[in-house]
Amino acid sequence: MSYIVLARKWRPQGFDDLIGQETVVTTLKNALSNGKIAHAYLFSGPRGVGKTSSARILAKALNCEQRTGSGPCGSCRSCQAITAGSSVDVLEIDGASNNSVEAVRELRETVKYAPSGGKYKIYIIDEVHMLSASAFNALLKTLEEPPPHVVFIFATTEAKKVPTTILSRCQHHSFRRVTKSRIKEQLKKITDAEKITIREKALEMLAKAADGSMRDALTLLDQACSFSEDISEAGLQTLLGLPESEIIFSLSETILRGDIAQTLSIIKELTDRGNDLRQMAKELVEHFRNIAVIKITQGAGDLLEFTEEEVARLRGLASDVSIEELTLLLAELLRIEGEVRNAINPRYVLELGLLRTSFVKGMTSIEQVIKMLGEGQEGTTQPPPLEKVGTTRFRGDTGGFSEKVPASPSEKKTGTVEQPDADFKPFVLNKEELWQKLLEHLDAEDHLLACKLSEARLIDLTAAEMTIGFNGGMAVLADSIKKNAPVIEPALKKLSGNKLRLKIVPLPKKETKNDIGKIKQQVFAEPLVQDAMRIFNSSVINVKPLGDEEDRKEQEDQ
Repeated sequence: MSYIVLARKWRPQGFDDLIGQETVVTTLKNALSNGKIAHAYLFSGPRGVGKTSSARILAKALNCEQRTGSGPCGSCRSCQAITAGSSVDVLEIDGASNNSVEAVRELRETVKYAPSGGKYKIYIIDEVHMLSASAFNALLKTLEEPPPHVVFIFATTEAKKVPTTILSRCQHHSFRRVTKSRIKEQLKKITDAEKITIREKALEMLAKAADGSMRDALTLLDQACSFSEDISEAGLQTLLGLPESEIIFSLSETILRGDIAQTLSIIKELTDRGNDLRQMAKELVEHFRNIAVIKITQGAGDLLEFTEEEVARLRGLASDVSIEELTLLLAELLRIEGEVRNAINPRYVLELGLLRTSFVKGMTSIEQVIKMLGEGQEGTTQPPPLEKVGTTRFRGDTGGFSEKVPASPSEKKTGTVEQPDADFKPFVLNKEELWQKLLEHLDAEDHLLACKLSEARLIDLTAAEMTIGFNGGMAVLADSIKKNAPVIEPALKKLSGNKLRLKIVPLPKKETKNDIGKIKQQVFAEPLVQDAMRIFNSSVINVKPLGDEEDRKEQEDQ
């Protein structure tokens, strides 16, 4: 096969070629320069960051015939043999397929023999965490006291699975994810050398999609080159299924507003275009994490590696939401991302999850609650009781006021009469008109809150309070309305001219007027019904009380 993929063609051949691992490179170079070579190394870190490449470079440096400094020359017979994978002194072993104790016993037998040409006999075991417990135990003695000509180099993506007895016998080097800027810089260098036409935005997308892995970035670049000779941002979005940044911003704006209708519309658009909703959920979590970082830090641009324009746009979103709401949203989105990742139907799971996030917008922060409590303690006076002499009772059926309530015997005896509130003004609207005006007023300011309030039923309106009720299935909405009472009560005051308190009560279940079982018995005992059943050779299928129809008509009238 003549074509070599970019990940193999541009594989690091020297320490200077390693990208984003400066700490490890400096340590290994100094060890080689000073002759402080350990008998066992453990390289751990994410995939595609240079662990196996570093092991090969270290092996070449140890056996290089012309090494003068700390790095291999790359041109001697030993370096070329290791690069080609034909060196008899450097053995690469796959820990996943050679994980048995028998394989380790064979390795212990071979370490006794001296190297054939180089100075060291080097064993590179990749994915060493896949070895069995027995294999690790068999390796312990050899690893602790190996022959002077043997060097072990282990590589793993899961260092926590390596036994501590092995870790304590190795010099451990942790490899980090490569930053997005370094990946983009290396991709730019490679595309220029390979004469690949690619846009700047497309390079940023590839660097972001690589998720810290240089190898993944080169693999994606290879795939993009096969897709188009002129790689653009739109082409990569089609190829990789990555959601457009504008759609992510639009979706985050609708979530922060609590506009679930627009949110569902965007999800439908993404589904129709064939976008991967699992990837979109992951991108959404990262986006809200970036908003949270912008909200709580000053130098977020360097931390997130974003341009000034992107930081300014994120800062605009962060200014419209509190840190408490951001924390709740981010926690919910993390939960959604896990559910969508394992869902049979990702769209429905994502829509349901984003519906849950819409309730976060209506919550009241702790700071606002404390502020409201403080205001209430400072100067507010309690509204006067309504059922006292001199007060006027509101009559909901007429929309007006009835006569004064007579005094109680105790009040007549003492002669104390409580005067009505001097600031009270007669209602201009009746209770139904006031209720509709309130819904219209809230709809103009907060559509989601108005929708929740419209599910309530207006029960009563007095000079001191408006009473509404929710049935048992709307308990969640009732809690949300209670938390938003500080928003609703000022609107009531504006529309009615009086300071009214919002009272929320549960609606009692309506008792059934007729017992169905008794009605059926009465119907079956009716002689006329029995004659009809006998004549027509039929049976009664269902008995429906007339009260159900009356209730339905009553609800329609209301």
